[in-house]
Amino acid sequence: MDPFIPGLLDRIAPPRKVALFRASRLGDFICATPAFRALRQRLPDAEFTLVGLPFVEPLAARLSSLNRFFAFPGSPGIAEQLFETRKLRAFLERMRAEEFDLVIQMHGSGVCANPITLEFGGRITAGYVRHGDSPGRLEAAFPYPAGEHEVKKVLALTRFLGAPSADKRLDFPLLAADQQSAAQLLDRARSPLIGVHARAEAKTKRWSPERFAVAASRLALSCEGSVVLVGSGSSEGHDELIRRLDAPFLDLCGRTSLGSLGALLSRLSVLLTNDSGPAHIAYALGVPSVTVFGSTLPSEWASTSVARHAAVVHPIGCRPCDFDICPIGYQCLAQVSTDQVVLAAQKVMNVHGKSGPIQANAGSI
Repeated sequence: MDPFIPGLLDRIAPPRKVALFRASRLGDFICATPAFRALRQRLPDAEFTLVGLPFVEPLAARLSSLNRFFAFPGSPGIAEQLFETRKLRAFLERMRAEEFDLVIQMHGSGVCANPITLEFGGRITAGYVRHGDSPGRLEAAFPYPAGEHEVKKVLALTRFLGAPSADKRLDFPLLAADQQSAAQLLDRARSPLIGVHARAEAKTKRWSPERFAVAASRLALSCEGSVVLVGSGSSEGHDELIRRLDAPFLDLCGRTSLGSLGALLSRLSVLLTNDSGPAHIAYALGVPSVTVFGSTLPSEWASTSVARHAAVVHPIGCRPCDFDICPIGYQCLAQVSTDQVVLAAQKVMNVHGKSGPIQANAGSI
């Protein structure tokens, strides 16, 4: 059978054990949750095992679309996780011992991911391939839809396999314990709460911490609220961000789990952020947000709910790029002003009744 013919799930016996390979970061994981649901709806009796990065395990455990989780130890060509040969060898032996009926590569174009996924030893393996490439040993191969929104990319794969869905809602379940933790952390913070997440993995995605501080301070002072800093911990520019804040603030960087971070974000009036995991948590929870885009494309990563989630972007011809050190001085970020971010925040906050009007200052950074 031609691997490029759609409808694999209609041609095979219902698989009992299914492995999903998606070893990417938090935003990518959240963007795949509609596809996880589509597969669960199509195969309600299957056991779904996600193979992903270790830190997403607590979130994966909350999804009704998934049953089990295996931490991916990394492999050559997959940059999200450093690897050791010994750990990878043991991991692959464990995967083969599972005797999966179906393995689905959901990680990307397949150039690096397919060789690893095929080593899981599934009876049937399916996934993306790069346009123009052969399917290799895949039983079902879907040309990677580069340029589409990330949510649509993964749903296009599940639709090709025979699990169609038009439901693009993102999942980020919150537990009562998350809400209790967030309430304790924010106990003395004065509302409205202006959240700031100034971190991103790549330097080409990080707006100036100084400008985050100026924008957040203006918002907090205008609505008589306070700034809440969130993130995985102290990072480059964190001290400068704190020094430039000119409003009451609470530094919660490094003090939240994934779950309590989500609950904390759900209590914000607005989140100011780079294109990062917390941005996607805000999209999933419907928290008003302003995302500054640097090297990535809003058409692929921003929320489509533009009334609630604003994308601030300076047009530039070299976007998207894979650089970490920018050869032209990070112009995509440097040309984004605090006025743009403040006005975007004013709009999403006012639309959703989160604050009064915030005055712009044309002379700001």
